[in-house]
Amino acid sequence: MVSKRSTTHRHDEQDGGNAVPRRATYHHGDLRAALVTAALELVAEKGVAGLSVAEAARRAGVSSAAPYRHFASRSALLSAAATAAGRRLSEQMAEAVEKVRASGGGNGVPVIQAVETLATLAAVYVRYALAHGAAFELILADELQDFPDEERRDVTRALFDQLLWPAVTIAGDVMEANPLLRSFSAVVHGYAYLPRGGFTRGFPTDMRGFPTETDLVADEAARAVRTLARAAAERTPGVSARDA
Repeated sequence: MVSKRSTTHRHDEQDGGNAVPRRATYHHGDLRAALVTAALELVAEKGVAGLSVAEAARRAGVSSAAPYRHFASRSALLSAAATAAGRRLSEQMAEAVEKVRASGGGNGVPVIQAVETLATLAAVYVRYALAHGAAFELILADELQDFPDEERRDVTRALFDQLLWPAVTIAGDVMEANPLLRSFSAVVHGYAYLPRGGFTRGFPTDMRGFPTETDLVADEAARAVRTLARAAAERTPGVSARDA
């Protein structure tokens, strides 16, 4: 009589003795999603350059050839991962904007609401960047700029649009909004780098009642963007200091 344990052992030997267990759920058609998740994990750990299709396959528990049924190349997998990361960030941004609107932020004054919206989005950006590491940078990775993927382009365009409307409301038009958006990018990337870069290590930090450094730097980024947005609004013709 052959025990269940020995039968299992024999199957392992037939698979090469060290086969990675496959998850039954993959038979239901979610291997593509599993590979994207694995790719995002790898990018977060090792950076964009650290992603390999073979390693993503290993993490997903499939053969190194299996990913190519869904992705023709490493760039295709990278683009799908960037799309997923961008969509998650976009959803978080939209939720934050809706909370500003629902709370009556801005007291019904469009410019004030736009200032508060941009400040809130700065905090969302910083939190996302700190939570997901290089996966945040993946969204706009240089090596994907020439890769044809309309879904990814739609997602990144939606991200930009969520920043564009408050910036235009504050600055008056698209061209005047450009310097404000550049300042926004500099602030959020700078604050997102602070806890990881070690620049402030050794300096006394006043947590100001925040439970984590992530909460602290997200609030500081929002404050910095709010200051920049108010200054931009005050330079806009027809907008008074009181409106900003």
